[in-house]
Amino acid sequence: MRTLVTGASGYLGIEVVRRLRERDRAVRALVRSDAAAARLDGMGVEIARGDVTGDPDQLARALDGVERVFHLAGVVGHRRRDEARLEAVNVGGVRRMLDAARRAGVGRVVFTSSVAAMGPAPSPDLPLDEEAWLTDAGRPEYRYARSKLEGERVALAAAAAGLDVVIVNPGFVIGPGDVNRVSSWPVEEYLRGRLRFTVDGGLSYVDARDVAAGHLLAEEHGQSGRRYILTNDEGNLSYREFFARVAQVTGTRRRTVHAPVGVLAPLAKIADVLHLGVPIDDQELRSSAHWWYTTAARARAELGFTTRPIDETIADTAAWLTADGYRRH
Repeated sequence: MRTLVTGASGYLGIEVVRRLRERDRAVRALVRSDAAAARLDGMGVEIARGDVTGDPDQLARALDGVERVFHLAGVVGHRRRDEARLEAVNVGGVRRMLDAARRAGVGRVVFTSSVAAMGPAPSPDLPLDEEAWLTDAGRPEYRYARSKLEGERVALAAAAAGLDVVIVNPGFVIGPGDVNRVSSWPVEEYLRGRLRFTVDGGLSYVDARDVAAGHLLAEEHGQSGRRYILTNDEGNLSYREFFARVAQVTGTRRRTVHAPVGVLAPLAKIADVLHLGVPIDDQELRSSAHWWYTTAARARAELGFTTRPIDETIADTAAWLTADGYRRH
């Protein structure tokens, strides 16, 4: 069964490719550059050049002979300058890929969204499930979440029109292998001593390896047009709780200050404008200061989804960062 993976050279994409190859699946990877292709060297995959926002003929060639698609291509951004790219990839790219998959007669598509599309929970005691949808989507700090919501709507419309599409919504992915530091940066910045503040709010952390396994479970057992949250319920942690766990697991303790987001956001904005190298900008800070807590109860019940202990994930993340040389920065 030939399978196309978009976003194959990314943090989560590589884990999905690895899982597929462990099952001896024939994998074709859609990549945009030589550097991206190089990250897949030695994995036994066929490389197809193309971009989900680019030439439709490239997508058609990439899908030739393909029976299944894992569509992981996406971008993360929270700033005003990110809006065009978010729209082009997270919404337009989804539409183009699903249209091309329908024309190619693909049997099933697993589309990777995000728990961001559910929106923040009203309180830490009420984690959201798949029935929740982002409200107040016009708020500027929800740029990324809004793009994932709109991409999901495209996927659901395609499913309603007859394409077999299963949606997965990963939590905040950490674990070893994040070479671009898209998700593991809070652990790295804490260990380096550069992240010295916390705000109210928290995230739903999950191991990238577990999420990759969840993708294959969704392919095998998921229902078309249905959403499945892939997270670790134990990973619903406030920032103070999360960094306390990092300190306990790694033995590296950094003094942090808890402050209102209304105080920190203007400072982060000024630092960003002045290019002072602060690891978070004001819009990302405002977006983070909510309870992005979710539950994977449906995925556990319907897919057989499981997760490893969150402390194991934190330990493996920190060990990988150390081995990769984060202290060189």
